[in-house]
Amino acid sequence: MEAKLDRPKSLTDLAVERIRQAIVEGRLAFGEQVSEGSLAAQLGISKTPVREALLRLKPDGLVEIHPQRGTFVFRVSEQEVAEICRFREILESAALAEAMTRDRAALVERLDRNVAAMAVATRRGQLKRLPQIDAEFHGAILACCGNGYLRAAYSLIEHKIHALRWRLPEHNTQVEHCRHNHAVIVDQVREGSVARAQSTLRRHIRDTLDAYLEACRRDAPRDAAAPVAPLHPPVAAAP
Repeated sequence: MEAKLDRPKSLTDLAVERIRQAIVEGRLAFGEQVSEGSLAAQLGISKTPVREALLRLKPDGLVEIHPQRGTFVFRVSEQEVAEICRFREILESAALAEAMTRDRAALVERLDRNVAAMAVATRRGQLKRLPQIDAEFHGAILACCGNGYLRAAYSLIEHKIHALRWRLPEHNTQVEHCRHNHAVIVDQVREGSVARAQSTLRRHIRDTLDAYLEACRRDAPRDAAAPVAPLHPPVAAAP
């Protein structure tokens, strides 16, 4: 039997990816008002898939749609940042215990690869890759836990956490300590010490709180945000 070909992504799917990426990477600031027309022009598509994309990003908490006022990138208060971090502590530590019980060797293998990738990126000065590698470390714990309900609960905050990561300065001390903290967690997972690994993971998450709060204070709507990447590369003009 022939393998099924992957269905091409719709314009709405592509718009969701591009707009989400622009929000996460800070090209659209917290609280910034977004225009369907402006986004459509930047992406090179009509307003309809952009409107549908924004509606799909709303349940993820990345945009807020207010009738008669417009659509805005999400904004988080200091209290909400604290609650998100506490939520992470609870979910990730539970997922870590589940993953260690389910298949500790597989978890160690994935986390080891991630720590190595972060070391390489740091050594090469590829600092812009670090937020994604950091997200993949924590995502691996959820992926390995085997509990769909834990993963579904984590998805409620996953993109917001990623947006906060991207807003940390490249040379922030929290970023510099990240690989060390991850390596310690992996060693404790390898040893089979569930309680110690959970404790280190919770402390690691708590340590990010002040850095995230500072990132939120710095990020504010700008008069002219950086453009969203187009869906297709521009066609070169004929000579």
